[in-house]
Amino acid sequence: MTPLARWPRRPLGAARRFAAGRLLRALTVPVGIALTPLFWVVSATSRASLTPLGRDQGIFQYVAWALHKGQVDYRDVRDVNGPLTHLVHLAFLALGGADDHRFRVLDLAVTGASFAFVGACLPGLRAKHEPRTTDWLERLAWALAAWVVLSGQYLLFGYWDLAQRESFFDWFMLPSVALQLMAQTPVRPSEREASVRRQTRRLAVAGALSVVPWFGKPTFALFTAAQVLALLADGEFAPTRRDRSRARVAFAIGGALGAACVVALLCVYGDPIAFIRVQLSDVPAFYRFIWPRTAADIFSNAWCATQAIFALAGAVVLLSLVALREMPPRVLAVALVPLCALASVVVQAKGFPYHFHPVTAGAHLQWLVLAAWMTERARVAQRRWAFARLAPIAVGLVVSLRVATALEDSPHIRGAWLLWGASTPEQRSTREYFARFPETDYFPFEMRQAAAYLRAHTREDDRVQVYGMDPYVLFLAGRLSATPYIYAYDLDVEAGLAGGTGGVPDDTQSKRIRHIGDAHEADLVARIEAQPPAAFVFFDGSPLISEFDAWADFEAHCKTAAPWVRDHYRETARFGHDHLWLRKDIVPLGAPSTGANDTDASPGGADEPSSPEGP
Repeated sequence: MTPLARWPRRPLGAARRFAAGRLLRALTVPVGIALTPLFWVVSATSRASLTPLGRDQGIFQYVAWALHKGQVDYRDVRDVNGPLTHLVHLAFLALGGADDHRFRVLDLAVTGASFAFVGACLPGLRAKHEPRTTDWLERLAWALAAWVVLSGQYLLFGYWDLAQRESFFDWFMLPSVALQLMAQTPVRPSEREASVRRQTRRLAVAGALSVVPWFGKPTFALFTAAQVLALLADGEFAPTRRDRSRARVAFAIGGALGAACVVALLCVYGDPIAFIRVQLSDVPAFYRFIWPRTAADIFSNAWCATQAIFALAGAVVLLSLVALREMPPRVLAVALVPLCALASVVVQAKGFPYHFHPVTAGAHLQWLVLAAWMTERARVAQRRWAFARLAPIAVGLVVSLRVATALEDSPHIRGAWLLWGASTPEQRSTREYFARFPETDYFPFEMRQAAAYLRAHTREDDRVQVYGMDPYVLFLAGRLSATPYIYAYDLDVEAGLAGGTGGVPDDTQSKRIRHIGDAHEADLVARIEAQPPAAFVFFDGSPLISEFDAWADFEAHCKTAAPWVRDHYRETARFGHDHLWLRKDIVPLGAPSTGANDTDASPGGADEPSSPEGP
């Protein structure tokens, strides 16, 4: 011990001690935010990857697969959603996303990466000039904090609402806002040229990312408007007026390039004219009257109201700090994200939970920005004000506890059975597995049985027509639709005629809706008579049809098509709510006829798929 005791101690220099202390203060808050919820976020992420796809994901799986098979979007497959969702599913299919588990892993990986990128952009909120060097450990720490916090809010959504349109579009919008936040850090006069070049490059990328989601849903233009406002309101981020103008032009050019890329892909995979016709004619004339809800109706729901309160409170805090010149003007874009998201929910007038993805993500991003700003604000406190340095730790603790305790309500955390009942592909293909995800009008196991029957009794090049809301069965069976009409509401227009609290069509609008439905039926009849499909699939109990019995609904609303189908097809199998009608010339010998209205019929002898797969 004596030699050790005599070992000379070499104290750190003042500069090294200062740097070490500064780094410790920089890392304490983000690491503290991440540590408490980390276990539950990791656990929920793992379990969420074991859940099946819901109806909407199944729809877009079919659309993307059909495009891969040479179908033309909006011409051969009629859908009212923007092409960006179809392109995301196309990319996932190319990466093996035909399997539900692989699809979930891809979604969680890309979503998590976008969250981490957002966090890495947060350091430097208090910087008067762009730092010459930014400690990569600090950015890494905030990337971890953002992944934990933003993933925590994402995993509060159930399997039905994960990997949805708004969550895909957040991949572009949130990084765009964060990158703009970093790009608008004032440049150093001594390094003007290099800094301005970096600024313009970052703003060009931010502009491209901001505009791309427009082609998912046009309401995402609201976020771009908020970013433009932040860009125009900030007069400090560039040394001269010319440099500021150049940066703003770079944002606009980036947006134009982003739009050009999506339009080019639309021309490759789709019909731009048909897309414009659907968006500018059919959506305002017909589809906007399907389940419309007023803002009062939407926010009467307790969960929706809670998210709106968090969003409004965060916006008030950040906007107040910007107005008081405590926060820089570039924070304006972050402050407005949840407000734009709420406006998007109101404009869409549906109020589905997945419409709130930008709301909840935007509110949690505000918490992160506040914590990052307070962390940097407390660094400049004198030692006699050392107590103030506890403020960012307190804010970080509140954020951390909020995320951790909220995860108690995550359906993935509560679904402990996933640990032992969904760990293998074999377990994820059983009736018992799908029964754990009950829905009143969605029956995925029966759909897989129907898909297996179609694969067994039709050829690969045969077409199949569905009547309901689940073209996913076509994806599972590997069969293309006989017509562009993959949704029953294109033929049974009663849902549009009924309207909702958000609006009811008047007589002129109702006449227009009926005309659209009649035109769709006439087109369907012409197509199936010219090239009769091998089979029809009718889904009882589907949403947006008037009758529970899908065949009865088809008879009532397709008065020309129904007699022709009755003459040329026969129901040969039923799997719960799914009725399969084969063309009479391909009905197998000895196949029983269950009858169009025989709700107690047996499955018709079809083998249950032991391990259902995508095409």
